[in-house]
Amino acid sequence: MVKKRPSAPPPPGNDKAFITGNNKTLIEAYNIAPLIRDKRMKGESYRLITKEINDSGVIPGGYKISHNTIARWCRSNGLGGDIEVPTENKMVNVYGTKVQALNLVTSAIDIITVALDELNKKLGDGTCDIKELKQTIDMLDRMTLRQQTLSTDIGEIQEKVYTYSTVARAMNIINDILKVRLNEDDYNAVMDAFRDNPALIEALRKIAPPNV
Repeated sequence: MVKKRPSAPPPPGNDKAFITGNNKTLIEAYNIAPLIRDKRMKGESYRLITKEINDSGVIPGGYKISHNTIARWCRSNGLGGDIEVPTENKMVNVYGTKVQALNLVTSAIDIITVALDELNKKLGDGTCDIKELKQTIDMLDRMTLRQQTLSTDIGEIQEKVYTYSTVARAMNIINDILKVRLNEDDYNAVMDAFRDNPALIEALRKIAPPNV
């Protein structure tokens, strides 16, 4: 009896899961519709969803889903266009606030420095008000210290944001894989275990930036 030769692997970006033998799309064959719906309801774009699904490897066998497949499925299932993400509270952008404060302090230092130069010129010809000179120097010292503090704070926030973003991306990949590979009850049980784990929550809290 002659053995059938195996089908060649699909080219990158192929939309059809031919290995199933029934010509289903990858969304149907590997049950990733709930994952796509969840990501769209979070406001993610078609391209971002496509990238995250392909990068996470939730589809086995090296298959890659295309942007057009995601877009068509979303439009056919009431998830096309712009998605407004519901939020209960608007978080304060601490990083942006500190950057704005740093810009204002830097501008103030420039102004004070110019004023100090003028006072030094007056000091040379004996027309300088010594009290005003002292106040200007004290103000410059305070602004310089504030500038250094803000720069340090901003650097720490940037480091935290980078660390948190890296961990968040890894956890999103884990979440995507679990959502596709587990049934709904098992998936919810795992998520509940994560949420009820004080050690995990404390670890995430330590690396989370102040606006998260």
